[in-house]
Formats: sequence, structure tokens, C-alpha cells
Amino acid sequence: MNSEILDFRTLLTIIYEHFGTGEFTARELSDRLREAISNPALIANPAFLKVYRRVSKKMISNDLRRLYAMGFLKRRRVKRKVMTKSGKVCHRGYEYRYSLSSQGLKYLAYMASGGHEREEQEGFEDFLVKIFIEKKAPEEIRDILWEFYETQMKDRKGFRRFSTSQMAFWDKVLERITEIFRDKRIKSLEERVKALEEENKELREKIRKLEMEKTAYKTLNEKLLLMLTEIMELTDRALEKAEHFKEENERYREIVKRVNKVFAELGPITGK
Repeated sequence: MNSEILDFRTLLTIIYEHFGTGEFTARELSDRLREAISNPALIANPAFLKVYRRVSKKMISNDLRRLYAMGFLKRRRVKRKVMTKSGKVCHRGYEYRYSLSSQGLKYLAYMASGGHEREEQEGFEDFLVKIFIEKKAPEEIRDILWEFYETQMKDRKGFRRFSTSQMAFWDKVLERITEIFRDKRIKSLEERVKALEEENKELREKIRKLEMEKTAYKTLNEKLLLMLTEIMELTDRALEKAEHFKEENERYREIVKRVNKVFAELGPITGK
């Protein structure tokens, strides 16, 4: 066993031999592979440690992720079960459970047949595109490039005829997909800039109206404050006059009392 045993074709075959169409995790596959190489004859081989490390959970997890990106596997995320030191099983984090996809099974059948039947050629070309994108495109845009290939390139008649060299052909495919992605990205950015300019225009108009409203409110507040000041002054004057009238009234009442008293005293004298 050497490091080449885990090329994608060999790994697909191993997965089918060990798990068929059932589910498995990266750890389960790693354990199966390590069990397969853990015999005295292989352990004595100087390259054993290198091979043993090559089938670690981390390395196998990366391999499975690539097979999933190529469309040969499907997966679902589940809670990861772990056993604590006390022997209790609990859930910590998540892990993926993989299984062969229909495309993976078809490719296994394709390898088993050894043929290049016409009806399988389209799927094989898709597979080559996925491998090429996997090798040459940055990870963050691989899904986008594949989507553009399927929607913009795959169904266009004649687009496969511009090159007789397979590598040059796929270079051209990737170049064209990248151009489409770039053009669409530029268009999207231009539309976004235009939308932002319109939004800024609306915001500036709103700010202008708010400034006008602020000025109007300020003027109104100043007028109201002036009116309130005048009302307070008038109120003070009215209170002063009311106090003056009260004092005058008291004096008039006192005079009336005195007059009444004089009339009361004069009454017996005048005989009235």
C-alpha cells in the first residue's frame, strides 16, 4: 500500500466495498483503512508510518469533502456523539454522515464497464469540469463557477469546438466561466453603485427637508417663546391691577361702613 491508494477512483471503490450505499463518517472510514493496513507485514515496512498518517481522520475528511464537491458523495449533518471519561454518551458539535450519490454510483459502474459509451460521455465531461475547477479555482468561488458552467456554458451549442486540446479546452471553459462571473459581478456592482447613488440622493433630499423642518420648528419655537413672554408680562400686569382693585375695593368698603355709621348716628337726631 502506498500514498497513491487514495486517489479518488480508488477511494470510491474502497467506500463501496466497505459501506455499499450505506452511510459512514470520516472517522469510520479512517478506522477501516487503518485496520486494513495494521498487520505485521505492513507495519515492518519503512513507509508504514507515512501511510498510516495519510489515512488519519483529518486527511480522510479532506478527501471526502473533495469527493462531495465533485458530486460523488452526498452528506447530512448530524450531532456528534462522544463518550466522556465517566462513560456517559453525549453530543458535542456536529459531523457529516456521507453516502454514495447517484453520480458516484454511476461513475463506479462507468469504471467497472471500462467503456466510453456515448450516453455516459456527458456525465464524464461534467466530472472533468468539476476536477478542473477543484484543482484550479479558489475554493470560495468553486460553487459559483460550477453553477455558471451548468447554466451558461453546458447547454450552448458549439462551445466545445474551439479547441482540440483537452487541457486547453478546459482552460478555455474555466476562462469563459471566470469571464462570465466577472462580468456579472461587475454588472452587479454597477447596479449596486447606482442603487446606492439613488439611495444617497433620497437621503440628501430627506436631510434637506429635515433641515427645513428644523429651521421652521426653530422659528416657530422662537415665536412661541416670544408670545409666552408677552403673555407672562400681561399676566403680571393683570395681577398687579387686580391687587390694586382689591386695595381700592377695601377702601371703598371702609368708606361705605363709615357713611352707614354716620347715617345710623344721625337717624335719631333727625327723627327719621
